[in-house]
Amino acid sequence: MWITEYPAASLDNARKVYSPSELTGMEAGLIALYQKCPHLGCRVPECATSQWFECGCHGSQYNRVGEKKAGPAPRGLDRFAMTVSGDIFTVDTGLVIQGPPIGTNTTGQEAEGPHCISGGASH
Repeated sequence: MWITEYPAASLDNARKVYSPSELTGMEAGLIALYQKCPHLGCRVPECATSQWFECGCHGSQYNRVGEKKAGPAPRGLDRFAMTVSGDIFTVDTGLVIQGPPIGTNTTGQEAEGPHCISGGASH
């Protein structure tokens, strides 16, 4: 899984989209993303230059919080339920939560540099 920062400034937008089990971690500033692309199951690495997650198999691209930005994937990256107790962050990898629908963009994050793969290839 990827554990990535969820920006506090975007929480109002997130509350309109995400479930309580996702929001628990997001409100603590973190989100747990499944590294498996929802398109055909390839592992999705991060791209240091764009600051997105980019699937090299078919070109799906996701922002830092796993929301789909390009490519053939049917939704954003799936995620895991999270709990927070004090400063202990626990991820329940036994509960996969389906990724957000296409068009979800709670953070407004655009690519911060060149992409590692070319997006939007369709298969």
